[in-house]
Amino acid sequence: MKKFTFVLIALLAGAFVMNAQEEKVPARSSIFSTLPAGFEQVGETSLYYDIDYRSAAGPGYQYGISLLGEIDGLYYSSTYQAYGPGAGFIAALKVGNNAATYLNALNGTSSNGVNMTARVEPQGDVCARIIYTLTNTNDEAVTIDAGVWGDIMIGNNDYAPLSRLKNNSDVTYGIKMKYRNEEGAPLLCALFGEGITGVTPADDYWFGYYATNYSANAIVGDYSAGSNYMVENGSYDSGLGFCWKNRVIEAGESIELSYLISVGEVDFEEPIVPGEDVFTYNVEAYDFEGWNDLAVAHPAHIWGYYEHPYGQEGYIEYQVDDENTWHRIPTALVSGEDYDLPFDMFFNQERTTDHVLKLRFTDGMDNYTDLEGLSWIDVRSYTVENAIPSFPYDGAPKTFEVIVNGEPVLVGADEEYIMPGTYTVVVAEGDYDENTIGILTITFIIDEVVSVEEISVANEDNGAWYTSDGRRVAAPSTPGFYIHNGKKYIVK
Repeated sequence: MKKFTFVLIALLAGAFVMNAQEEKVPARSSIFSTLPAGFEQVGETSLYYDIDYRSAAGPGYQYGISLLGEIDGLYYSSTYQAYGPGAGFIAALKVGNNAATYLNALNGTSSNGVNMTARVEPQGDVCARIIYTLTNTNDEAVTIDAGVWGDIMIGNNDYAPLSRLKNNSDVTYGIKMKYRNEEGAPLLCALFGEGITGVTPADDYWFGYYATNYSANAIVGDYSAGSNYMVENGSYDSGLGFCWKNRVIEAGESIELSYLISVGEVDFEEPIVPGEDVFTYNVEAYDFEGWNDLAVAHPAHIWGYYEHPYGQEGYIEYQVDDENTWHRIPTALVSGEDYDLPFDMFFNQERTTDHVLKLRFTDGMDNYTDLEGLSWIDVRSYTVENAIPSFPYDGAPKTFEVIVNGEPVLVGADEEYIMPGTYTVVVAEGDYDENTIGILTITFIIDEVVSVEEISVANEDNGAWYTSDGRRVAAPSTPGFYIHNGKKYIVK
């Protein structure tokens, strides 16, 4: 009789709880024409959130964070039953070797001297940043594990396909759910990986059947495989989770763990294209003192305005000449801010063709966008015509016109009287600009010669005479430069 009474009371209690649930929650709906009560906009994004007492299928009733995404005037859920039982991303905390406990996202949770709270902030135009703050009130350091679980869906599609978001290094940085298998369909994206602005990189993750890994101990990283475990682009009732393991919090200190969620017409794998009011850039070389010396660093800078729709930081990378390595300018471009980044170019001294600066932009997802760079003509590759020959010394300054790359250039010596010797002239020195680089030199020789007024050919029969261009003559007949018996003569 006592046993029967106990069972009856339990059944009545269960019925009371069910009735309470039915009164609290309206009929299931996952795409809303108006914003449900209790939801607040996340900054100026297209997302709305609510923290309420939600059933999370396996965990029972917990305070989770529900998110809706506005798409063309409708509000799409991101978890099962965006309004009512089953909704929300549920978090859990484990301190040391103690059992894990679920987080009350509304009022916070305390476990073994560690307090955990949650808040939601905007990032960019379409992302919500969910942040967990953990404070150690103990007198000594503690090690914690924490994680997130969600019975996810997008709109009324509870069997939408899941796939990994990967960077160019094939590293997963998030999970996306596609509402329909068609181009441009809305996405649900959870970002938790390395290199993502606003994210504390997770140590592990899973996705698969929703009823997998929903206990508090599983949420913090004690994962087990279930049906459709890590199956991409399948059609099944899906869930996901990710966790942070072995994080040390010093006595009296706090740490933050965070991830990003987005619901809507977004594409995290699409590179950012430069455009007005989104990403502008200018690049130039400067400080032209010593510019023509290829052995030294050549300063340059790139500047402009940068804004990323998902609030991601960006980086500028560059290559010079025929390098195989991209160099990253270490200072990040912060979304919504101007930037001006200096860097040094080192040119290949062996290269005599055009010298080239290549530029590209990359974000935390390793999406790359090629940018227009700069190039410089190496003047050492110029074609030189009628180059200066050797000429005899006569004590007078010399200036010659040389054709360099089809253009006449005057070269010569500045001295009032040139002495015999070897002379090197730098063509157009000081006239180079941002379009040219390198040093083109022309060398000429002034030889010491014997100057004679008259030459008696009859007395000089022990050798031939040659003009300056190598023609053999019987004897000097016109003024000019001659060679005879290994000596050089000027006939005036």
